[in-house]
Amino acid sequence: MNRFAAAARRLAYLVWHRFARDHLERPDTCSLFGLDLLIAPRVLHPRHFASSRLLARHVMAVDLRDKTVADIGTGSGILALLAARSGAWVTAVDVNGVAVECASGNALRNGLADRVTIMASDVFDQVPAGSQFDLVITNPPFYPRTAESVPDRAFAAGAGNLFFTKLAEGLPRRLKKDGALVMIHSSDADFQPIAVMFEERGMRGRVVSHRRGLFETLTIREFTRRE
Repeated sequence: MNRFAAAARRLAYLVWHRFARDHLERPDTCSLFGLDLLIAPRVLHPRHFASSRLLARHVMAVDLRDKTVADIGTGSGILALLAARSGAWVTAVDVNGVAVECASGNALRNGLADRVTIMASDVFDQVPAGSQFDLVITNPPFYPRTAESVPDRAFAAGAGNLFFTKLAEGLPRRLKKDGALVMIHSSDADFQPIAVMFEERGMRGRVVSHRRGLFETLTIREFTRRE
């Protein structure tokens, strides 16, 4: 890509990103994948971020009947609700209290509150110690910087990728024997340091799929225990 094209792409991205971030400041409703969602202000809007929709399609393609699922950073609750609709028992967490309320309301709105437990938690911190899962899913914060606010933690992973450090440290004892982590990541941030975190804790990763868009390439990755 030549310098002019790269500059044009970057400018378009900044304009789009500002538009999408502005939508965090006011409530909105949307219908996605058969779910009726109310998106509270300062909660990641799944319609405006392709990562949410791409990972949602992956979740819908997995057989989750009677499986236990953890959704880390649930936001509006879209991934948790799709997993519950597929027959899973879901624990959904978010560090943002507004997101917890938003996801709880959406679970009630879609008749799935009996299959989803939603709580405020920084990764696994508040999840009961004995809880283990067949599947952990996350649409994580991509950028290795300090968050400017609690809602900004939907984008900022913290200095040194703190979000991923906590996830990697907690994962081995939270996954069942044949369990897996499925996550999405953007080409806007370097994934190699994150892969090393999981590998050092006995996890093996693979690329499930990727999609190249106008602004970024989104990659879905799976991590399982190394035999």
